Amino acid sequence: MKAFTLKLLLLITVLVMSSGDVFAQVNWTKYSGNPIMTGPSGSWNRNLGMPCVLYNADSSRYEMWFAGGAVSGDRPYQIGFAVSGDGISWTMHPTPVLIPTVGKWDSFTVERPFVIRENGQYTMWYLGGTDLPEKVGYATSPDGINWTKLEDPVFEAGTEPWEAGGVMSGCIMPSTGGYKMWYSGYTTAVANGNICLGYATSPDGISWQRNPINNPVLEPGNPGEWDDTHLFFPLVLTKDNLYYMWYTGSDSPFGLSQVGLATSSDGIIDWEKHERNPVLSPTPGQWDGERIEGGSVILVGDTLYMWYSATDGSMWQIGLAMSAPFVPVSVEQETTLPTAFALEQNFPNPFNPSTKIKYSIPEVSKVKLTLFNLLGEEVTILANEEKIAGNYAVEFNAANLPSGVYFYRLQAGSFVQTMKMVLLK
Repeated sequence: MKAFTLKLLLLITVLVMSSGDVFAQVNWTKYSGNPIMTGPSGSWNRNLGMPCVLYNADSSRYEMWFAGGAVSGDRPYQIGFAVSGDGISWTMHPTPVLIPTVGKWDSFTVERPFVIRENGQYTMWYLGGTDLPEKVGYATSPDGINWTKLEDPVFEAGTEPWEAGGVMSGCIMPSTGGYKMWYSGYTTAVANGNICLGYATSPDGISWQRNPINNPVLEPGNPGEWDDTHLFFPLVLTKDNLYYMWYTGSDSPFGLSQVGLATSSDGIIDWEKHERNPVLSPTPGQWDGERIEGGSVILVGDTLYMWYSATDGSMWQIGLAMSAPFVPVSVEQETTLPTAFALEQNFPNPFNPSTKIKYSIPEVSKVKLTLFNLLGEEVTILANEEKIAGNYAVEFNAANLPSGVYFYRLQAGSFVQTMKMVLLK
């Protein structure tokens, strides 16, 4: 198995924009070594799902929280923890890190964790309950393993019919003055009714105010469509003043589930589903042949990575998919990960004082990008880290350097290439 190290900053179809440009994110590629996580036989986490992944820059590792259950598709669940150096090979903590509390509102199950890390502190919102209605709980941790729960739920069923039956935790995003949350809500007849997506805000992550203007913000599709009854597990990313939501959709409570994309300019009132949905579907006859549910989506450079859970009907496991590049192209274009190493001429050239250097790597590589002067003396190192396959760009500002000819050299594995640039002040 060839691992890519995902040095992350913490979702993919083609986005149709008014200018006619689109984002080429239709073609998700499932990792060839899937599934990347399988629960041990006979264990509390034999079935794994609902992964939440973030990159911890302080410890240089990936951290995942997931729901684990002994029996496929059956509660109760507990929340587990795993770490990875590359986002693919994971080491699971031997015991669950969050469990139901006897005699409390979440005494039956805890699942669907969503974790953020701010200033070294972990905060988790999770789905819990004794049965229906489900609610959202809150917990904090100094290390991601030892959690302290808030005694009461922080978000419960609403008064509107579409969410009167209960709510499920979704995606939380830090924002100016607090947090934003996209969540799932369902009617009292969840087995036969619809599940929609709503929006709420909070100053502290505990006291939540539902959007008073336009809830739910995203509803199931028309009868006969792939997502015509259930929408859940929203995953939201914002980039360049646009919001991207990946959501899991289904046409029945326990039927085929797939992942779709919706986009919005404000994240609240104008979500539009993509015309080429779904963007990630089961592969018949494979481990993920029956149901796929989105878990986490992270943008790394210009490549998107999705950790998802799936089943063939016998057990749930966790897989990885990727989509690249995340750049405007025409609707006819289809793009893939690079197939060869490449170093491009910097642009502009000559330059004053800033220029951009682009390079591509087709596989995980230790990358070193170095600048030299005309005498061959090292001036500065522009990049020096392990990177996954993808296309990259480095902004270089030479305001403190004198005019002259310089050279930049890319070393990536056994690949070495040098290019010349001219600084003209």
